Amino acid sequence: MLPFSMEHDDFGRKSLLGTIVWLLFSNFGPALAATMALACCGGRAGIEELGRSIVRWRVPGGLYVLAWFGILINAAVVIVGYATRTLRFDVSAFSLVKFVLLYLVMIVFDGPLGEEIGWRGVLLPQLMKKLRPLSASVIVGVMWYAWHVPLYAADSRMNTPFEHVLFLYSCIALSVIFTWFFVKSGGSTLLMIYVHSASNYSTFLRFTLFPKLADSRATAFAYAGVLLMIALAAGMSLVRDANTREG
Repeated sequence: MLPFSMEHDDFGRKSLLGTIVWLLFSNFGPALAATMALACCGGRAGIEELGRSIVRWRVPGGLYVLAWFGILINAAVVIVGYATRTLRFDVSAFSLVKFVLLYLVMIVFDGPLGEEIGWRGVLLPQLMKKLRPLSASVIVGVMWYAWHVPLYAADSRMNTPFEHVLFLYSCIALSVIFTWFFVKSGGSTLLMIYVHSASNYSTFLRFTLFPKLADSRATAFAYAGVLLMIALAAGMSLVRDANTREG
């Protein structure tokens, strides 16, 4: 990131050029880098295959429903938050029209579109040519975490070691889950954009409708625990499928 794009002015940057640079590279950096790399290494055929995966919507219908697994994770956080009296319900925050519009905006400007073209559209399938899906998932998860570190630092987020560890863990666990969706969909990047947006939006709803009364490690562990169970199920399925194909 260029220095002038790091200086804040509320939700934007202090200069128009800085805001444009920030929006472009923070939201579409992985897609831009992956597309350029694919064009250099895979040529026209690689770009065409990526294009087909981005519009591949014909996948098992149940995957579109399962994509909202984040609702279960955040429901567990809310339950623990109420039990520990660290979360409350803010009914005044609910607005159906605003929530629908924000969902559409978040697909473009909150990571799903610009990141998934890079992470699962290019990087994951390239890694799976040489590695098992589970191993490829871990590598993508670590890179996913590393990509966010400077972005979050610029926004003064993730200021403690605990937050870094939790986020790294979340990226790896979610990467395993996302890989399961990618494999089951036959390599649909479009589905991955949808899964990513559903995951982000589920957490957004929790933060908006259930604001914090106090910080609590209990809610963080609740999130990590339910996420771990889902990731383990996805990981075991990936290993089983890989063993079946090799056998």
